[in-house]
Amino acid sequence: MILRPAPLLVLHRHACVKTICALAAAALLTACQNDASGLALSAPSLPASYAAAAKLPSGRQRDLRDWWQAFGDPVLSGLVQRSLAQNLTIAQAKQQLVAARAMARTSRTLFMPTADVSGTANAGTGSTKSEELLRRPVQLNLEAGWEIGLFGLSENTQRAAKASADMVAEDVEAARITVAAEIASAYVRLRALQEREAIARASLALIERDGNLAAVKYRSGLAAASDAEESRINLGEAKAEQARFQTQIDITLQQIATLLGTAQIDTSLQHAKPQPVARLDPVAGRPADLLRARPDVRRAELATVRAAADIGIAQADLYPKLRLSGIVGVGGPSNGSPFGIMGGPSVQIPVFDQGRRRAVVAARQALFDDAVAAYRQSVLVAYEEASSALRAWSAVHATTRQLNTNLASAQKMRSATTVLEREGLSDGSKSIGAAMRVLAQRKQLADAQEAEALALITFYKAIGGASPLTTSTHDAAPARQRKG
Repeated sequence: MILRPAPLLVLHRHACVKTICALAAAALLTACQNDASGLALSAPSLPASYAAAAKLPSGRQRDLRDWWQAFGDPVLSGLVQRSLAQNLTIAQAKQQLVAARAMARTSRTLFMPTADVSGTANAGTGSTKSEELLRRPVQLNLEAGWEIGLFGLSENTQRAAKASADMVAEDVEAARITVAAEIASAYVRLRALQEREAIARASLALIERDGNLAAVKYRSGLAAASDAEESRINLGEAKAEQARFQTQIDITLQQIATLLGTAQIDTSLQHAKPQPVARLDPVAGRPADLLRARPDVRRAELATVRAAADIGIAQADLYPKLRLSGIVGVGGPSNGSPFGIMGGPSVQIPVFDQGRRRAVVAARQALFDDAVAAYRQSVLVAYEEASSALRAWSAVHATTRQLNTNLASAQKMRSATTVLEREGLSDGSKSIGAAMRVLAQRKQLADAQEAEALALITFYKAIGGASPLTTSTHDAAPARQRKG
């Protein structure tokens, strides 16, 4: 229900007194702030350290903002830097942030006075000059209005807009972390595929040599026909495997190009390089660091801020709204002064729809509770991802060390069989078998090194790629009192 004192009363000699009283009442009401109290936010309890971190050697904390430098691979570092500058997903996120911040700035003007200029011309058959401002034949009006954001409406509107913009800023950071992890993972897969393709080529040469040896033995009656047939089957499988690896290499190169924001493949990546292996153990930090390092956790926290502000906006809607408006007009012809002033306050008092408005408050409270639960869930998911990635890295790191030992043993055995073959104490089949065992060990090691590198990338992505030195020093997120 809207109560108006009159349809824009014309001010007279006592109008100044009424205007001053109205403005004083507005100032008094503005001081009445809506307090959406009791909206506390706290993070779930996290362990003091990661379980797998206890197995890592203790060392000085490192800055992890450029975590990919741990691999010591200049090509990888260059790709990550290029992707952060050229990736189109990041570019989209940045433009969305520009738009969000622009919209947040507009929230500051929603409850500021407004002014409009209008002009009218009225035609009639009569010749009587009108004293009424709105009925003069020609007039120019300056209209001013001010909807006052009472009961915390203005403050909560700005708080909600700022939280929304800050959430988009976290989306930009999340996009950067994701792109860096994706291109690093693609590069690791590329080098692993190139190593597998090289192993497949070496295997193909050995299988061809073994096939030729089997054919000689068969012609000499020293081997059965099945031996030669088996060599031909193995040769066909080796060729198919090499072709499959080459196809996967081409696909990975195209994926890297897409992450770099282009369709053109970087031809320099077609030349095989050693697989990237981290030179340093991961820096785990403390699980509580996730609360400040993970963009998705920070975004979830900002969502609770926005939800609390929405409660304040809904609660402000339960109380009266005040709007001041007025018109200063110049018109003629008239018998009196060409100037006219009209104005007055209007008050909107919710009476008959209180039930609907209170239902909106209850809905906003439920959405706040949902945002709090989502925040707490995001913290738990962050800890799970980081902890699982660290465990995976620890397990595969131990496997890699064992496979390096196995490869060294296989290479010694191959050297021994090569000496025997050179001295005529063994035929070529044993040397070929030893060489195949070396290639098999190389393939297992390539798989393990790829898994280790991918687990490390996953871990750094899971902890937000931030330095423990620059994150919160508290073991848990401090509880915050959110006021609407």
